[in-house]
Amino acid sequence: MVGRFIFRLSGVVYSGSFIRAAGLASGVSVLEIGCGMGSVLTATRRRLRSTATYLGVDLSIQMVRQGHSRALEPGRQKPVSLVVASGLSLPIGNSGFDVVLLSHVIKYLTDEQLNKVLWEAKRVLKPAGRVVLWEFSPVLTARITGLIVKCCHAEKLRGTLELRRALKTAGFRNLRPFRVVTPWLPWSNVAFTGSLD
Repeated sequence: MVGRFIFRLSGVVYSGSFIRAAGLASGVSVLEIGCGMGSVLTATRRRLRSTATYLGVDLSIQMVRQGHSRALEPGRQKPVSLVVASGLSLPIGNSGFDVVLLSHVIKYLTDEQLNKVLWEAKRVLKPAGRVVLWEFSPVLTARITGLIVKCCHAEKLRGTLELRRALKTAGFRNLRPFRVVTPWLPWSNVAFTGSLD
């Protein structure tokens, strides 16, 4: 119950930052890799009153199931499509989306996996497409960062330079950092947009 509330609140909180950073409009199609219950996508689509394609993929069957059950609550239309899939090999054709979002997912990826996911993001984006991502950044000391990684069962936290390098290697240009406004640990996020044009 508490977990669902937090995920729903996260969607509402992050959707504003996402809309601004991506320059989203109602006709823009969005894919989220590591979507969880689809909270960010749902809140974003609702705010924009969008009818464009919104698709979320996640490895967790449970999270996708919970996202589906929320979408099917009485009086609601299904706001987004959610599927169980890996960002390492997206079940999506080339050049299908305007924007790809990665929200608090890259901490679970090894360096090799991160590179693969970013190349997959590039593959499914339209020629003028853009990527938007944010994640917790390393904080204060290596020991505290290590504790966060352990508590989250994550792989690693990456700083600005490392993330910028990974995005450039995958072919993203016009990299711009932005601020993710959150009610929790607002100082600990690293966030970027990048484009293919």
